[in-house]
Amino acid sequence: MLARLSKVIVACILGASVAYAASVEEVKAFVDEGVKLCQEKGTEVCLKEFNDPNGKFIRGELYMFAYDFKGVNKALGSNAKLVGKNLYKLKDATGLMLIQELIKIAQNDGEGWLDYKWSHPIKKKIAPKRSYIKRIDGDMFIGTGFYK
Repeated sequence: MLARLSKVIVACILGASVAYAASVEEVKAFVDEGVKLCQEKGTEVCLKEFNDPNGKFIRGELYMFAYDFKGVNKALGSNAKLVGKNLYKLKDATGLMLIQELIKIAQNDGEGWLDYKWSHPIKKKIAPKRSYIKRIDGDMFIGTGFYK
């Protein structure tokens, strides 16, 4: 009986330590919620909310990011120190020009997905990541990503 209880406790502890993994549907809904806020309240208000570390646009591994078409970061829920910086030349682990590719998607399609390789914050290893973005306010896009 004690051995069985120990196994259950270990399983609960291990289960609790596994990072929350978002689904494709949750990611799209998250971005759509951000788009709606920007449309209803304006870009300034939504960017402020996206940058709030205690705001509703940071949920587990999901956080909102925003860039203009010049590559300037307007919001980054995971790292406020990068807000205002031009990241146009930012590359992923394979050399993919990450922000430039996201800008192309926003300019050409208005929304879409991008797969790339990024450092996993918990595992500290390069891992496959996928981001979904939508164009807002003419020359800006917002989005979020998840580790596969």
